[in-house]
Amino acid sequence: MNETNGIPVRLRQVAVIRDGAHEETIALELDGIYYIKGETMYLRFAEENELGRVNNVVKIAPDEVTVLRSGAVEMRQTFRCQQEMPGHYKTMFGRWSLATKTDVIEFRYDERRKQGQLFLSYELMLEHERSGRRTLTLTFKGV
Repeated sequence: MNETNGIPVRLRQVAVIRDGAHEETIALELDGIYYIKGETMYLRFAEENELGRVNNVVKIAPDEVTVLRSGAVEMRQTFRCQQEMPGHYKTMFGRWSLATKTDVIEFRYDERRKQGQLFLSYELMLEHERSGRRTLTLTFKGV
């Protein structure tokens, strides 16, 4: 399977942001495409937010996950277990450096059911300051 014959999926993205006593959950349901190139799996989807359209690519390799965003938000962040990884986040308001230290990366895909789940748990640093703990869960199923 490659990008041109990827599987259309219904995707649910749940992000939980914890900073001290404050906790916020953001959930989105979106349509996307799931495909494989070599040993790497990809989820591609677009979202609309207050800044405009954002195109997302989540690249799931055997030892790392990379999130690429373009459009109203530009972002690149790589997640590797037990490693601090640099990244960036840019909007029309400015550009910020990011870093993540990832505790958990779990990915499961059931080929027969055409469904999968990616789970990330990490600590975020924004401009070299601790910005709390985050989890991201992407659940998807072929449509």
